[in-house]
Amino acid sequence: MKKFDKVSILKRLSKEGFHFREFSLEHVGRYAAADADWNYKDIPHLHYVHHLAEAVPSAVGDDIVATINTQKIFGMTVPLSVFNYETGVGEQTYYTTLFWFILLIQTKYAEEAPLRTRVTTTYAVGSPWWLKWVFGLLKWTITRNYHVLMSTDIPMRLRRGDLRSRGFSFFCASKSYSFADTQIILRTNVIPPEHQDTATPACQIDINDVLPADGEAFIGTNDHLGLRLSRKGMQVDLFPRLCPHEGSCLDETPVESGKVRCPWHGREFASIGTVSLDQVSGKAGFHTHFSNVTVEGAVIKIFPSDAAEKSGKNCSQA
Repeated sequence: MKKFDKVSILKRLSKEGFHFREFSLEHVGRYAAADADWNYKDIPHLHYVHHLAEAVPSAVGDDIVATINTQKIFGMTVPLSVFNYETGVGEQTYYTTLFWFILLIQTKYAEEAPLRTRVTTTYAVGSPWWLKWVFGLLKWTITRNYHVLMSTDIPMRLRRGDLRSRGFSFFCASKSYSFADTQIILRTNVIPPEHQDTATPACQIDINDVLPADGEAFIGTNDHLGLRLSRKGMQVDLFPRLCPHEGSCLDETPVESGKVRCPWHGREFASIGTVSLDQVSGKAGFHTHFSNVTVEGAVIKIFPSDAAEKSGKNCSQA
């Protein structure tokens, strides 16, 4: 399939009488270029993370997606047809139209250093000559919308950058992420650190010390070596703190109907087990995706599991 980049499209539309003005917005953050690539291609998160936009896909491929978006503009919900495709390594082009206006966008992301990525988004706003005066208002609206979207997108990238700094990586099937693959939310794409000490507990606590009464407590770290404890009477339910799909933290989502929900993609997780504190001599073993949990009485120990050594393909696009 032949794909045209922003410059080629602008040249053709300019010949058709449209006048374009451009401006760029940037973000530099502590994450990998692959995290930006994933974030811009991730289709399901629009439904769970963003409040101003919703995307209904009509065609999805590895490097191309067409959607009908509902976008809130000045408090009104406006339908927009959006076409988005990869035009190079670390580069996407997408466009939409509204009345007499054309919005053509190019996003580029590149690592300037390990875990330091610059993302530059350039907006080209086109219209007939007699509507050029509207550019200032459109620029203000687009800039405002960009900052609202980034207020929820950037924390996703930073979370993955934080996990990478701890030794985690993320699986993808090819050199860059696939629009289509982002819809497989039940797949495990997180790759935990290798060569962990599976014999020594990473966390050991007495439940009665951290949670002496009904309520919740978080132990360990907010990854595979941590747990959420939810106590009611003498029963304590154990929940994971890491979503193994793409690495979101589950700490801020409430326990509802005995489950916690991933804030990025809606995947739900039931308790990995229940501890009965009235069984003083009781022993039990539980498992998360990448850890083993042992309980003896009220003492919990969390160990990295051998499953954490499994291999995967690290998506490290620069």
